[in-house]
Amino acid sequence: MPITKPEHRKTQKKYDFDKELNPTNMTLKIIILYLILGILWILLSDWIVNLMLGEAGNTQIVQSVKGVFYIFATAGVFYFVIRRSIQIYAMALSDLKYAFSELDLSHQISLELDEKLYKLAYYDALTGLPNKVLLENTINQYITDHPRDGLIGFVYFDIDEFSNINEVKGHSIGDDLIKQILSTLHLEIKEPNMLARMGGDEFVLAIFGIEKLDQFMPLVESLVKLIRKTYVLEEDEFFVTFSVGVALYPDHGKDYITLLRHADAAQSIAKAKGRDQIVIFDDEMVTMIRQQTELLNQLRRAIENKEFSLHYQPIINLHDDQPSGVEALIRWQHPIKGFIPPLEFISLSEKNGYIKEISQWVFKEIAAQYEAWTIQGKAFRISINISPVMLMSEIFIPYVNEWISTYHLDSSTITLEITETAIIEDIQKSIHVLKQLKKLGFHIALDDFGTGYSSLTYLQKLPIDIIKIDRSFISTIKPNTEEFYVLRYMIELAHHLNLQVVAEGIETIEQAQMIKKYEVDFAQGYFFCRPMPQMRVIEYFKEISPK
Repeated sequence: MPITKPEHRKTQKKYDFDKELNPTNMTLKIIILYLILGILWILLSDWIVNLMLGEAGNTQIVQSVKGVFYIFATAGVFYFVIRRSIQIYAMALSDLKYAFSELDLSHQISLELDEKLYKLAYYDALTGLPNKVLLENTINQYITDHPRDGLIGFVYFDIDEFSNINEVKGHSIGDDLIKQILSTLHLEIKEPNMLARMGGDEFVLAIFGIEKLDQFMPLVESLVKLIRKTYVLEEDEFFVTFSVGVALYPDHGKDYITLLRHADAAQSIAKAKGRDQIVIFDDEMVTMIRQQTELLNQLRRAIENKEFSLHYQPIINLHDDQPSGVEALIRWQHPIKGFIPPLEFISLSEKNGYIKEISQWVFKEIAAQYEAWTIQGKAFRISINISPVMLMSEIFIPYVNEWISTYHLDSSTITLEITETAIIEDIQKSIHVLKQLKKLGFHIALDDFGTGYSSLTYLQKLPIDIIKIDRSFISTIKPNTEEFYVLRYMIELAHHLNLQVVAEGIETIEQAQMIKKYEVDFAQGYFFCRPMPQMRVIEYFKEISPK
């Protein structure tokens, strides 16, 4: 409770206590006053006695009375002088006590604030675990203290398909899952080892002072096994697995940043292998990282060097077997390495933020080639793949708005294709962005449908016009199998929701006949036409058009 000054101090006279309480000043004042009073009393009292009694009077008694009176008089004067000094002293003590109370309160508040700031700076708010800042400081300090004799196990892990759990159950339930996992794991972590949260569902376990490497991996495996299990979240059961990357100091890095990068690379390999795995960093990954770095540097110069081009794959209307549009696909022809598949550089550009420049190049190139498609009529549409990074960027909506205005494009002839992974991280924001695109007149297609965690749950929520069934789903379909009936259900459900259906990756006549039989609206794939430059596609259209 804050200490406040007493009310009477508001009207109290302010004193210069340094001056008033100076011992020398006070002593001189009292002595001078005493001398003045004494001299005055002696002179005046003797003069009065002589005046009243004259020479014949008995002055002995009078002098005694005078002395006694002087004692009482000076005692009274000293009483008031001393009382006044003590009052001033008491007021000074009171103010000093108040000042000390205020100082003590400020000190306590400062300590509490320092503790809060320390926790905010070095600890995770949700779990109370050390954050990445404290982890980095701890590891760097350990490396400084043990330049030659120390070993650190750097274990980087996250929850597989955690974004799906967040979407299905909500972020608060996702947070509860994180708390359950880490509370179980935290009990097994003993000092000086450290468990830290990097953010989201990403964590690092730092194991210090490893004595035997052959005991390290069994320890990691036992900890992962401990938390790899079924969790009950609001009466629903979820079997949770983890992708884990491991790096060792000093073999795989001699500082925190290198260890983190290498453990992250190992974890990426674990995910690429199908998740639910533990992968130790090795030299081959160093080569892979070096190659990716080299590729990224070359990628940054690809636009300037005019190494990109656009190919288009026709989309066939299965009702009349005529082309209804094309999908724009970027191609990279490296001057030395030759053709580099999009799968190799698109994901790399997304991780490093370069996808925005590539996306803008695609939009400008499509605009430059837009007029050549007008021969196909108003029903003809161009499909453009939108990266999740671009879709969630704050610049995306203003950019496409400016794009259609600058190049005088008809947005109703353009379909923007998004993947489920583009929307699953933040479904509400995704819906907001897609609604803005719909207002601008674009058609929206959900690409790679059938590969997601719970694709059917999105169909009623998303403002989309088309679903594109993924080629991996089509390629495994055989008549009278479970997948076959799932495909039929997906098509019927989409049509029930007034959505058009496009089947991707059609490569055989059997696949073409099957999807046509079950009333798929559109199809694309090598069976109809491979992706080609614009002029060759236009020539192909002329060849297959009715005479």
